Amino acid sequence: MFSLGINDDHLVIGARGGFDPKVYYRVLDYPYTARYAAIEKDFEEDPGRVLWAVHYPFPRYLYSAMVAAPDSVYVDGKGDFLSMEGEGDLGMIPPRGLKLPAEGDSLATLSPNSMRRVWRGDAAIAPLSAFDVIVRTLIRYRKWYADRWDVDRISLYIDGSFFRQNKFHELHPLIIALKEIGFRYVWVNVDDSDDAFRLRSMEMAYREIYRLSGLAPQMDNPRSFRRLVAPSLKMEQASLHAMKFLEKFNNDIDRILGEVTGLSKAGSDTPSGKVFIPWRADDIKVRGSRSAKDVLETIRRRGPELCDIYNNFLKKKSGFDGRVVLRFEIAPSGEVVRTAVAYSSTGYEEFDNAVSDYVGGIPFGEVESGSAKVVVPLTFYQ
Repeated sequence: MFSLGINDDHLVIGARGGFDPKVYYRVLDYPYTARYAAIEKDFEEDPGRVLWAVHYPFPRYLYSAMVAAPDSVYVDGKGDFLSMEGEGDLGMIPPRGLKLPAEGDSLATLSPNSMRRVWRGDAAIAPLSAFDVIVRTLIRYRKWYADRWDVDRISLYIDGSFFRQNKFHELHPLIIALKEIGFRYVWVNVDDSDDAFRLRSMEMAYREIYRLSGLAPQMDNPRSFRRLVAPSLKMEQASLHAMKFLEKFNNDIDRILGEVTGLSKAGSDTPSGKVFIPWRADDIKVRGSRSAKDVLETIRRRGPELCDIYNNFLKKKSGFDGRVVLRFEIAPSGEVVRTAVAYSSTGYEEFDNAVSDYVGGIPFGEVESGSAKVVVPLTFYQ
């Protein structure tokens, strides 16, 4: 039912065959610990900015960035963290707009019945842990699928680098959190090309997970870790390949749907360029007065025109393709007041500017008040 991919720059939850958006992190080194600080990215190549949140102090003054638990970060009435992007280079400076609650305010955490009045020393601002983001999402999913027989089981797909660099201990807060939010069984796979190393790493992971949290392997009655792992090595490899296949399958579906939007009107003797426009609202960033769904629908309707621009430039410079990430702002009137190319892999600046200028002229419809800042990726290919 549930899977959690743990990679060297992001975490990703899988449920019912699909995958959530990636939760990116940056490791901040502190004395005696490493904090997996969640970072906000507008697009994959964006270096990102650290997210800061209002935390509830734990015993020994350990904050969520180290321990990750449902009772560690304050949330609003919707269950969203009280958090903001940091300021300065990579968001490493706490944001001035994020304030500590006033004494006597009532706040809650993700834990049930956790509403409490805040007094002096009951709150602090610290980097939000990527583990906390994962914990919040898993809590929501387990509520949605509470009637599933396997709702208390989870599979961990861990990148081999955590074992090769002796960093598995940095995942301890996440392992403990899995037990705290209700999981009882865990299944582990290590993504590494050396099968002997994978086997040793998986044995170590099972032992450590059981020692830390008491979570049992997802097997009926394993008598030893070697008997648990060795006979099913090929099956685990197949499962990992299946997981990668699902990701590729989802990407292919995205591409095909993009082609439907981007079918060229040109004849057989003209360039056959296409554009992939994201079809999920989660794949673009919209901050402000407009919904990502409405903005995306408006852009998707302009797919044929974007294709025409691409095909015209293919006549000048055949064979180029790539990804263009645009950043722009929409005024309440629906007019795009400023637009810029945030990232491009086409190597063709004239084309990038033409796409930016075109999107800058799209009317997005009027709203009552408030501007919206948008980041949208467009992929052009033949």
